[in-house]
Amino acid sequence: MKRKIALGPGAASLILIVVALSLAMMAMLTIIAAKNDYSLCSRSASMIEQVYALNAASEKRLSELDAVVAKAAKEQGGEAFLKEVEKNLPQGMSLEENLVTWSEPLENRTLNCAVQISGDGSQPRVKWVSHKLTVNEPEEDWEW
Repeated sequence: MKRKIALGPGAASLILIVVALSLAMMAMLTIIAAKNDYSLCSRSASMIEQVYALNAASEKRLSELDAVVAKAAKEQGGEAFLKEVEKNLPQGMSLEENLVTWSEPLENRTLNCAVQISGDGSQPRVKWVSHKLTVNEPEEDWEW
């Protein structure tokens, strides 16, 4: 004997409610994921803008240093050359032997720069040695 299973109107309504709730949950999760992706993209874009601003500032400072080195190379030679460079260094730069260092701060990021000066006046007059980005974030801001 075959038994016929009949679904009444209550079962069909229950299935429809479960499907509707499932679709609503999926829609809500999609909206949350999209909002989080947008937030991450915004923070990434902000960080990239800051890094590019720091790079631009460091390149500008490097051109100022190159002008000082070019002027000193025309006027002086040897040990007097380095003394002339040290005397005319742009503000915030320091000279140790033939290595010039400085920092470019911007909000919570700092770009530490170091260039080497060729003392004989040959090209290139200055050469990048170090170009390191550090991020200064207090530990209480970290989210786990």
